[in-house]
Amino acid sequence: MFDSLRKIFNEPAEQPAPGSDDLRLATCVLLLETAHADRDFSPQEKERILEIIASRFKLGRDEAAILLAEAGRLREEKGDLYSFARLVNDHYDRPRKLAILELLWEVVYSDHVLEAHEDALMHKLGNLLGVRHEELMALKVKVKGRR
Repeated sequence: MFDSLRKIFNEPAEQPAPGSDDLRLATCVLLLETAHADRDFSPQEKERILEIIASRFKLGRDEAAILLAEAGRLREEKGDLYSFARLVNDHYDRPRKLAILELLWEVVYSDHVLEAHEDALMHKLGNLLGVRHEELMALKVKVKGRR
């Protein structure tokens, strides 16, 4: 299921366009990276990510857990959020990128605390995804207002 994504990250030069599984996996890696930004992957963050994955990708809880586990393995193996962010940036349109950033803010605020590392990571991801600072802040305020 995730073989093509592994090839994208492990082989140089001209790779085929990633499939939807690859993009979902890249999105999950970014969700995990956000949850780990403060070096404390809380049960609330894990639960929130599972909810997001199941809801957004229309998966059952077991399928979402499998996807999350695979994303965790890839995150550890690669150790580089840039390649995952680039994949999302290159293959998703602006509204989809904004939706992903909103989900990332959801993870940040799932434990009701905004740590400096989380905020810095969100700014970095906003830049990597080509989102203006004003848009990123509007999403932050939107998510924070729901909490």
